[in-house]
Amino acid sequence: MRVVIIGNGVAGIEAAVTVREREPGWEITIISEESDHFFSRTALMWVFSGQMSHRDIEPLERDAYDRLGFGRVRARAQGIDVPGRRVLLAGGLEPVPYDRLLIACGSRPRPGPWAGSDARGVGHFVTMQDLAWFEQEVHGGASRGGGPPRPDEHLRASSDESPYRFREVAAEHRGQLARKPTVIGGGLIGIEAVEVAVAAGLRPRFFIREEWFWPIALDARESEWIANRMRDHGVDVHLEHDVEALEADSAGNVTAVRTNEGRYETDCVVVAIGVVPNTSWLTGSEIDLEDRGGIIVGQGLKTSAPDVFAAGDCASVRWFDGSRRPEQLWYTARDQGRVAGRALLGDAAEYQRGTWYNSAKLMDIEYTTAGLVNWNLDGEESWFFEEKGEVRSTTRLVLRDGQVVGFNMLGRRWDHSVLTRWIEERRSLAWVLGHLNEASFDTELVPALRAPGA
Repeated sequence: MRVVIIGNGVAGIEAAVTVREREPGWEITIISEESDHFFSRTALMWVFSGQMSHRDIEPLERDAYDRLGFGRVRARAQGIDVPGRRVLLAGGLEPVPYDRLLIACGSRPRPGPWAGSDARGVGHFVTMQDLAWFEQEVHGGASRGGGPPRPDEHLRASSDESPYRFREVAAEHRGQLARKPTVIGGGLIGIEAVEVAVAAGLRPRFFIREEWFWPIALDARESEWIANRMRDHGVDVHLEHDVEALEADSAGNVTAVRTNEGRYETDCVVVAIGVVPNTSWLTGSEIDLEDRGGIIVGQGLKTSAPDVFAAGDCASVRWFDGSRRPEQLWYTARDQGRVAGRALLGDAAEYQRGTWYNSAKLMDIEYTTAGLVNWNLDGEESWFFEEKGEVRSTTRLVLRDGQVVGFNMLGRRWDHSVLTRWIEERRSLAWVLGHLNEASFDTELVPALRAPGA
C-alpha cells in the first residue's frame, strides 16, 4: 500500500505515525516544500528572539524519518491527477503515485490587499521562510542555530506564488537594519510579531482596524487590558486604523504606512491579517473546495475524490452551529491528523469536534480559553471579575440557560482538561466558582485566585 501525505506539519506527521504503528510494511511518502523536518510552527517566535534554535523546535529526532521508514520529497505539489492516482509536482519533477492520499498542506498568510503590499520589506510571520526574512530585516541574519536550508533550484524556479518563497530583504538594499517595524492585523500572529520586535529592543507600531485588539476572542475590557500592557512595553497601539496603502521609495523599499488617520514612516511591515487554506494549487484537481478555499470533507475527513483525505488547516469541517469551515489551531490539526491516519488505514474513523480550547501568551500575560466565548448566543450572559492584587488577572465565564459554556481567562494559567470537562458536565456558575481553583495550573508560590464565590 502506497500512502502519500502532502504536508510536513502536525496533521501530516500525526497521520504518518498512526499509519506506521499499525502497518510497518506500507510505503509512506511525505511531500513538503517548506522544510525537511517537522517543526512546531507556534515556536517560531522563540527562534527569532534567540531563545531556541531551529533544531530545538523539531518535536522528532532528525533520524525519526529513517527509523520510521518515511520517504521524503522536498517539492511543491502542483496538482492531483485523481484518475491516475498521482500527485503532480512543480519544477518538472516526476509525479508521485499513491493508493491513498492525505492532503495536509496547511494555511498560507493572507496577502495585504493594499497598494504597495508587494514592496520590498513587506512580509509575514507564518512560515519558516517568513522567519528567515524577518530575522534578516531586524537582525541581519539568524538569531541562533542557523536558518532554514535554501531551496533547491527546482523549488526556486517554481516558487513565485508559493508561501514558502524566499523574499528579498529591504535591509540588504538599504544597507541598514530595520528600526521602525510595523505590524498590521490584530490577532495572535500579529502580537507574536510585535513581541519579537520588542524583544529586539524596537518600538513597533501595531495597526488594528477594529475598535479593540482581537475581537474574535476578547471583549472590550479584556482587550484594553492587553493593549495597555503592550503600551507598557513600548508598543504604539493604533486602534480603528484602516490601512489605505503602503508607500515605497524609488528602489522599491517600503517607507511608510498610510491609514485613514495619517501617514507613518516605517522600514519593515509584517502583514498579519489572518491565514487562508493553502489550496490554490488544487484548482482543477476534481477535489471540492468551499468558498474560503477549505477542502470539503465528511466526518471521516474524506474528500470528494476516492481514497483522498484532508486534515488540518486546509480541511473544512462541520462546526457546532452547522457551518463548515477550517479549524486553524495546532490542537485540532493534531487531532484531525490522528483521525486521518486511522482513515488511511481503512478504519471507520470519524472526527468529532470537541469543546473548543486554546492557550497563548500575549506579551507576558497568560491566556486560556475554553468553550463558547464571543459567539453572541441567544440568552447568553457573562460573569466577569478583575483581580488587582498580588497577581493581576481577568476571569470571564459565559453562561447559557444557567450553565457555564465558556471560559476566557487572562493573567493566570488554567488546565484546559478541567475547564472543558466542566462545560461538558453542564456545571452551574455557582458550582464552577466553588471549584475554580481546582483548575489552576499556576506555578509554585502563586497565590490562589480569590474571586467572589471562588
